[in-house]
Amino acid sequence: MEGLSAHIDSLYAALPPEQRYAAAARDGFRCVETWASPAPADVAWVLAELQRYDLTLASVNTHAGPGPDDFGLLSDPASTSWWREEFDRTLDFARRADARAINVLVGGRRTAITRARQIECAEANLEWALSLLSVDDPVLLVEPLNGADRRSPLVRDVEDAQAIISALGGPVQLRLLFDAYHLYQEEDDLSAALRSAAEFVGHVQIADYPGRGEPGGGDIPFDTFLGELSRTGYSGWIGLEYFPSANGTPSFAWVADYADLRESLVGAGES
Repeated sequence: MEGLSAHIDSLYAALPPEQRYAAAARDGFRCVETWASPAPADVAWVLAELQRYDLTLASVNTHAGPGPDDFGLLSDPASTSWWREEFDRTLDFARRADARAINVLVGGRRTAITRARQIECAEANLEWALSLLSVDDPVLLVEPLNGADRRSPLVRDVEDAQAIISALGGPVQLRLLFDAYHLYQEEDDLSAALRSAAEFVGHVQIADYPGRGEPGGGDIPFDTFLGELSRTGYSGWIGLEYFPSANGTPSFAWVADYADLRESLVGAGES
């Protein structure tokens, strides 16, 4: 594994956006990830921050959508033109930032159309997006989401995501985002789900359940999970997409409790 990636929008949610990259670097991170790509007026500033602090960008999401309850429109046939325009913008930023991956937000069920029609739309949009990529471009990620935090997500478990990836021929630039927090709530056995999906995994994120806090504060057996992840041969970053429980101030002392992570963060256990 390459180490730990700081999700700046969750770990540093208590800070103004303009302070988050500096905070991640100060806490010893070499890599960060973010939800939305920056507004056009902010792209140059974000690129400068990444360069200033020598930070790798692990992943960035596609636009969640214009509505307040949207969490992705990849699978909405009525939004195809909008989605493709927004994907172009995200891809341009990801290329300029040398991002490793783009999390392509699939979205939720649309009651006016069938699930099969939404899957067909998602696959068509992904096929189009893949056609734009060169070998040096970011991989695209499909992320299952849990049905408690999101309104009827179209992709809820590993099987759902694998079906879409396989339908497109299993291209190396289309992978699974394995989020332990989401999948712990949807899979009967988190480690078994990881083993079954190992060949498809392109990125990993962690947060504990319940509460979406730091590992060790909830029910997820992270010693078991991280050991299983190591055995799969996963070689990428592990994104810390959690909300700190200590008044919004992240502490990383918990890292020292997990053998597979102890060497992955400069200064781990000192804050």
